Amino acid sequence: MEYVNFISETLIPRITEKEIVLDLFAGCGGLSLGFEAAGYKTIGYEMEPNAAETYRQNLNGNCTTVKLDTFFNYPDAQIIIGGPPCQPFSVGGHQLGMKDARDGFPIFIDAVRKLKPKVFMFENVRGLLYTNKWYFELIVEELKRLGYMVDYRLLNAVHFGVPQNRERLFVIGHKSQFQFPIREKIK
Repeated sequence: MEYVNFISETLIPRITEKEIVLDLFAGCGGLSLGFEAAGYKTIGYEMEPNAAETYRQNLNGNCTTVKLDTFFNYPDAQIIIGGPPCQPFSVGGHQLGMKDARDGFPIFIDAVRKLKPKVFMFENVRGLLYTNKWYFELIVEELKRLGYMVDYRLLNAVHFGVPQNRERLFVIGHKSQFQFPIREKIK
């Protein structure tokens, strides 16, 4: 119960910052929840209607139900976050990478190209670092060509106070400095 109380007090959406966060492939809003709890207004885009409705019910930001493409016109935002579909890269799937129609990285890169945010972040499965590492390297190089320094790390949620053993690849694009959070000591 102590953890539930901690989460209920910590993850309270409140807007205190002026920057707008655009959440692509938003799902139910897990990434947006963290940004809203840190004080940012979010705008989400998700093609699954039930997930978008969950986002709208639980966060301050709006989530539009839409299937994104490279012709989409985004509102102005200073931060872009997202979780491009992981099925093309998951070890539980066929790992077809860019040959999979669900590959969302061209859309994510297009949004960065159009909006030129101060910072961007995306997360994905660890499988992107193995069978499809060559594709991941192409993604990173393209983002660097857009003028960003790109840092990435495989992080496990359990090392950051979350009661879940879940590894995810986090990629941050910035123009000055970035440091990943320090892993918590397990008690």
